[in-house]
Amino acid sequence: MRVIIIGGDVSAFVCAITCRRDNLDVIVLESGQDTETPPGIQIPPNGTYLLRRLGLLDAVLEKGDIVQTIDFRRYSDGGVIRSMPCGEETCRIYGGPWITIHREDLRQILRDRARKLGTEIRPATVREVYSETAEVILEDGESLQGDVVIKADGNIASKSLSQETSSPSTATETEIIYQTTISRKHLEALNNPRIDELWQGRHSTTAWLGPNQHAIFYPVRHGQTYILNIYHTNTDSKSTTIPTAQEICTGWDNRLQTILSLTHTLAPTPLHHNQAPTQPPPQSLLTHLPTQNIPIPPYQAQETATLIEDALTLGTLLSLYNQHQHQHSYQSHLPSLLALHATLRSAITTQKIQSALSSLRAFQLENGIAQQARDWVLSGAGITRDTDGWWKVMSSRQEGVLGGGMGLVDETGRAFWEWKRARGYEGFN
Repeated sequence: MRVIIIGGDVSAFVCAITCRRDNLDVIVLESGQDTETPPGIQIPPNGTYLLRRLGLLDAVLEKGDIVQTIDFRRYSDGGVIRSMPCGEETCRIYGGPWITIHREDLRQILRDRARKLGTEIRPATVREVYSETAEVILEDGESLQGDVVIKADGNIASKSLSQETSSPSTATETEIIYQTTISRKHLEALNNPRIDELWQGRHSTTAWLGPNQHAIFYPVRHGQTYILNIYHTNTDSKSTTIPTAQEICTGWDNRLQTILSLTHTLAPTPLHHNQAPTQPPPQSLLTHLPTQNIPIPPYQAQETATLIEDALTLGTLLSLYNQHQHQHSYQSHLPSLLALHATLRSAITTQKIQSALSSLRAFQLENGIAQQARDWVLSGAGITRDTDGWWKVMSSRQEGVLGGGMGLVDETGRAFWEWKRARGYEGFN
């Protein structure tokens, strides 16, 4: 089987690695990276468990940082609502640590492993994809023929005899992310003990929660660099301009204001959400990563872990198909197999989207009773049952997600064999 993957980020290389481990022929077509892509990545245990399974976790840990606590803080004074344990207990329960890593470091690790396994990686600009024939046309006119095409870049047009349809992405100016990186040496130069307590000698993610916005601050590259992301919901419908990061943080913890003073202008980026999944035509040999072209909103740190799940599931299905399908009927069942992948992942994707948006609302509550109730719940919360309060609200919601990597490959295998039996083993070994 020849698999053509368009894109050069995490999901593209995880899928390539999974396929190459079972000797599928894989080409990755890299184009320029999206400059708006956040430089920092958090990978919860459901993602790191799968990296371990792929033999990649040790290499990732050489570049990444294991998060020991997630510190929720009040926006106004920075007081700690809850320092949530997230170290050894998380790894023991869910099979992997919660880590932070720079995107380019993770991408390079995955790229190197994919190449070592025999993946052909080449720079290319794609002009067209023909979904019913798995043909890819490059900008220079070169044609590449595959058995399956995987779009893992999010922006390549495709053509089909029965034109592929998708719901438009909704760009909303009300949800905005401001993102920047800050060097450790600049933090040290402040010589400010209150700021030092946010980072010095600690491997923690800090989350300031406030009305209509929240801010996330965490280390990468073993504490040599820090990522600051501010998620803002603009409630002023009459506003014609997007406020600066300094403006929206007026009245917040003065440590956040001081950290912002170290950065150049933070360019605001509107967040985009697909409202409905992409629906491929029945005979399509084209599929997407993320599943059905739906990205996970970045409010529970599940974006990268979900991409890893999606990519490994797809690679596993293609590998099983390659092992058990007769050559003379090779492409006949592939569209159905790709539909199976979408079916397996779409419900999980929908659940994660809803959960992320629910977290957004909880993180950004206005001052008042609801915010006080949230803080009371958070004050005893934990992501494992042993670290959660007596009400177990957080752990009961998170254990299915954070433990989601542990049974994924076996569940995918069972789904494949059920799918195969439903076809009466026609054309299969």
